[in-house]
Amino acid sequence: MPTLSREQTFLEMFFQCIGQFAYDKGRDACDKEREFCRNAGVQPTLMWSQLVNLLSQLASAEKVYTSLTFLGQKWFGRRDNLRSTYSLLSTELRKIEEATKRGQDATGAVPETVEPADQVFEELLGHLCGQIYEFLTARTKTMEFYEQMAVMGTNRNMNFDDLLRVILDITLDHNKSFHHPILSTVKHSFSLECEVIQHLLYAQLDISNNLFLESLLHLNEAHGKLNAWSSLLPAKEGRKLNFVTGKSPPIPALFQWLGKYKALLVAKFGLYFYDVLSKQGDMKPLQSKAATDFYSKIVSFQKKSDVSSFALIFEARGLEGWQKGTGYHHPDTPCEEAQGLESYPALFTYPPGRPQKHWPGLISIMTDRTAQLTTIDKHIYFCDEKNQVTYFLCRLEPRITLAVIFECRKPEKDSYVNTFLVDITTQLRATKLFAQLRPGKL
Repeated sequence: MPTLSREQTFLEMFFQCIGQFAYDKGRDACDKEREFCRNAGVQPTLMWSQLVNLLSQLASAEKVYTSLTFLGQKWFGRRDNLRSTYSLLSTELRKIEEATKRGQDATGAVPETVEPADQVFEELLGHLCGQIYEFLTARTKTMEFYEQMAVMGTNRNMNFDDLLRVILDITLDHNKSFHHPILSTVKHSFSLECEVIQHLLYAQLDISNNLFLESLLHLNEAHGKLNAWSSLLPAKEGRKLNFVTGKSPPIPALFQWLGKYKALLVAKFGLYFYDVLSKQGDMKPLQSKAATDFYSKIVSFQKKSDVSSFALIFEARGLEGWQKGTGYHHPDTPCEEAQGLESYPALFTYPPGRPQKHWPGLISIMTDRTAQLTTIDKHIYFCDEKNQVTYFLCRLEPRITLAVIFECRKPEKDSYVNTFLVDITTQLRATKLFAQLRPGKL
């Protein structure tokens, strides 16, 4: 039987591989361990042989998990193989843990005599199996979390509050589980994954509530956590992410997708706070480097369709703490709650400047058709025949409405306008990106 020190070395190396996305290397290590025992004439215990086999399966399962291919199984009517694998591994690990507690071997028999070194060895295995079981429990929950995200990508209404609560609960429930030093790299990688998601979802919500500083801080934290996570990648793949473009290594798919999500939020942040950021310098070059150049899309659309005004309108009414306006303000700055039309500020307009003569009518349409903006899965069309003004409106976020104004009569089914609205809304709502969680979409 291998000595305890050699055993620990193997386990430490294996879980380091798992924590660093080197799943094939981890599986090869299991193959080499079995081969070593055969060639060296070592007779491993049945418990140890079973654990090595389970670890090999674990490496394969983790590779499937980070590839995100499990998200496509339900679309093609296939059995959820990854969930079954995790369930089987959990059951077998629990059996080994319980057997060591009862002083049994893997067959359930109680040995007549046990060497002290063997007893220590089996106690380690039993404890480690319990810790791996906890990791698989957490992993199953994050797997279900991504499934929930993928389903949301098929819907118009994205409930980011629910997603944030789910990932916060997972983090809280498993913050102190699988804490054995041998699992430290796996624990670190899992924690970084959860923290990245948390900061991205916080940023998503803060941007939609027009909270400048909070959004910026969470984006910066997500960027830092992604870079820390990228340092765990094998050397040839572990380059740092660019904060603006969000470019990431081609594998694993999970890491790549989270990098894309961060890049989308950075681009969205640049659009929603364009006026604030423009005070610090020219935003056009920075926007052109973003993963999605929303500014150029809007400018091009305005020129090709002869739009009078494109606007993102924020409903500040009843939002505590917003009264000081868009951007960063010192906490002690006095403020008064916005009233009337001022409670509907323009976050972004193109051409620059709020369309004053159309603003009262625009806000009137929004307030009169709140229910439609909230519930329908298409834009609102309104044509003022008297003044020959046409409005297209759609709700991007619970408090943000996109409006396009034409100073002419425009048909409701104008293909160019409708195509543009669908494209930009699915990107800004992140539904297009969430739909990419399905295999073959990344």
